[in-house]
Amino acid sequence: MSDATQIVETYFKAWNDFDAESRKAMLESIFAKKAKIIDPDWVAEDRDAIVEAIGAARGKLGDLPLDLTTIIGSHHDVVLYTWHLGPAAEPVAKGYGVLHINDGVVETAYNFFG
Repeated sequence: MSDATQIVETYFKAWNDFDAESRKAMLESIFAKKAKIIDPDWVAEDRDAIVEAIGAARGKLGDLPLDLTTIIGSHHDVVLYTWHLGPAAEPVAKGYGVLHINDGVVETAYNFFG
């Protein structure tokens, strides 16, 4: 397993963690202090804001899982993957994501619906 794969898997594990402290520890382990997430519905700029935004989103999603579908590919410092929200057989939403990784941590995450 590559470092990039492990980071993506930890990202999704954090999204699905209902324990705020555990989720925060995971996110802090993979995001740079000045990282940014750019989502169609929100932007979080810096690691503390990311922890807060994902916690708020997790609350809105209820018990729906947000799961990694496929890592499409990675090169240099970028990973492209697909995700789905809800049961795999009948997802509520699905889309793509891109993580820009530098020195073993995420600098920027982009989320797309589609």
